[in-house]
Amino acid sequence: MEKASIPGKIGALAAALLTAALLAAAPGASRASASTLALDVRPENRTILVPGPGAGTVQIQVIAPDDPAPRRRPNLNLSLVIDRSGSMSGARKLDYVKTAAHQLVDMMGPDDILSIVTYDDRVAVPWRARRVDRNRESLHRIVDGIYPGGSTFLSGGLEEGFRQAKEGRRRGYLNRVLLLSDGLANVGVTHRGALREMAGNMARQGVSVSTFGVGNDFDEELMAGAAAAGGGNYRYLGDPERIVAALSDELHSASRTCAADVEILIRLRSGCRFGSALGREWRREGDTYVIRLGDLPAGGRRTVFANLNVEGDRPGTREVGEVALRYRDPVSEKTVTAAPTTVSLELVRDERLHREGFDRSVQERKAVAESSVMVQEAARLADEGKKDKAKELLGRAAAGLSAAPASPAVKAEMERASEYGKRLDAMGDMRSEEAKGVQKSIKYDSHRQLREQ
Repeated sequence: MEKASIPGKIGALAAALLTAALLAAAPGASRASASTLALDVRPENRTILVPGPGAGTVQIQVIAPDDPAPRRRPNLNLSLVIDRSGSMSGARKLDYVKTAAHQLVDMMGPDDILSIVTYDDRVAVPWRARRVDRNRESLHRIVDGIYPGGSTFLSGGLEEGFRQAKEGRRRGYLNRVLLLSDGLANVGVTHRGALREMAGNMARQGVSVSTFGVGNDFDEELMAGAAAAGGGNYRYLGDPERIVAALSDELHSASRTCAADVEILIRLRSGCRFGSALGREWRREGDTYVIRLGDLPAGGRRTVFANLNVEGDRPGTREVGEVALRYRDPVSEKTVTAAPTTVSLELVRDERLHREGFDRSVQERKAVAESSVMVQEAARLADEGKKDKAKELLGRAAAGLSAAPASPAVKAEMERASEYGKRLDAMGDMRSEEAKGVQKSIKYDSHRQLREQ
């Protein structure tokens, strides 16, 4: 049968990515399972100056093995949720989505499970969750039959995608919803917080959510928030031609998953308080603070900066608390809770000892992360027409980077923030396609920097 062809501009790049993803997703491919994650916990400063505010930061890094023991990759249970609202007809966006869907069908193994959900102002399920097996021709016909419609019932599409993923759940399968949209949720549940909570509930039930924002008119805070709460990935696709490569890369990443639903668990001793996790969402479970990282592929790394406050005025070693990991093995589906790492700090009165207590590598990474948070917020302020406040925040980001130890990463972030400031000055109409593209790109770059460092 005749299927949608990949547009010429992305031919070589997409073909290379698709080939790599196809090899990674082939039945029986060697992939990680039950691999031991490495946990590295380092205070920004091993000392706390007393008397003083007692503030401190701990860097927590979770690292997956790059070359794990050869094992069968987890089978995939994917629910592809496609926005087919009227706006998807512009710039051939739906055509590219269909091309990507065709490639996804071809890349999945016979034992993988796929469901297809479409939505405009109504939700449809043209293909319920079942094994790909010998159904490829039928799946291709389903994809060919998707056409643009009306409004954007995003919450309905997300909920149905979750239902399909739950129907397709099998032991040893990795469960994920892939949500593609180019617009704003304007039917059903539209509040960002409610949709984020919806994705979080899905993740807690073993189904992660990855989102793909297409073009320059979608709500990136909603899409990024849903992916963060849902333990998946968020991708901004300003150029719809990138959809094919992005969906292929998502399949490749999913096929390499060696730990699912990864969470950092922090328990603090009496007199120690949790402040925040820089640029990340967190929740409290009893006396434990939980930071969700989502699925981790082989060779993946996630870095979190936890801000704490330690009470005390007597010098000496102080045990602050413990940091542990909890995750699910994607093949056996067993939950693993790793042995905790104890965090201790030294309370000192000597300012010289305090100055010498800093870990330069942690200072550098934290400075870049703090700048990313401020640049992202500056872009949001600019969207609201508050350019002066945005420039003020960019100035604070530059000051923080200047005070950090020099490194290539710090220099690159300074250049990125400075370039954005110049572009912001040059922007006239913030509603122009050029301005919207700049705004979406800078926020996405900051998001990636925070999530992938």
